[in-house]
Amino acid sequence: MSRSPTFFDYVCSNSDKFAMLFAFECLAGGLSVVFMLGTEPGTASHVVGILNLVGAVVLAVPTAGILLKCHRR
Repeated sequence: MSRSPTFFDYVCSNSDKFAMLFAFECLAGGLSVVFMLGTEPGTASHVVGILNLVGAVVLAVPTAGILLKCHRR
């Protein structure tokens, strides 16, 4: 008996694209750390670096979760 594909089956069929997205998010996070450490605390550039790092982490965590779930299938 065959089952119909679920939404997550479709997501996992595109896991290579999610892996590329995760790599880009890691690169953005790394560059944000370098940018944040290279500026003086309290400046606007430092705050932007922190916000970029937080944004990269917020996007990378669900992407990593999707990749892990697809890998364990």
